Amino acid sequence: MTYDPLDEMFRRIDLTQAMEERFGVSRDWPLRLRVAHAQLEQLRRLLGDTDYGTFTQSAVEAVRRRSESQGPKGPHGHYLGRVLHEREQTLGEDAAAVAWGIAYGLTVLLDDELYEKVIATAAAACRTDAASLTESGA
Repeated sequence: MTYDPLDEMFRRIDLTQAMEERFGVSRDWPLRLRVAHAQLEQLRRLLGDTDYGTFTQSAVEAVRRRSESQGPKGPHGHYLGRVLHEREQTLGEDAAAVAWGIAYGLTVLLDDELYEKVIATAAAACRTDAASLTESGA
């Protein structure tokens, strides 16, 4: 697969558009939300589209498991670590560790509610991106 700067630009636009639909115009985002966007973009570039998609699915699954858990809620990073460990065969050990580290940083940066919204938005942008690739025949 060759590097296509236009493809890179359009994938960045997908996440930006999805986040703008949820959080308003990007220039008005608070710094912590701009940092979350930048970190997710960097993670996608590092992991590649397929592994990034697996990461976002894992993060959404971890949020779901956390919300369904009984008793006191543990940190998001704990649940994400478990899900990523389960999917380590798909991602590989290094990719899973990097994804967890960046996501854990986001859990520190963002409160629980905002983290959940950002992760859901990133996952939705991946699904939108995959659907547009399928429709275009790519």
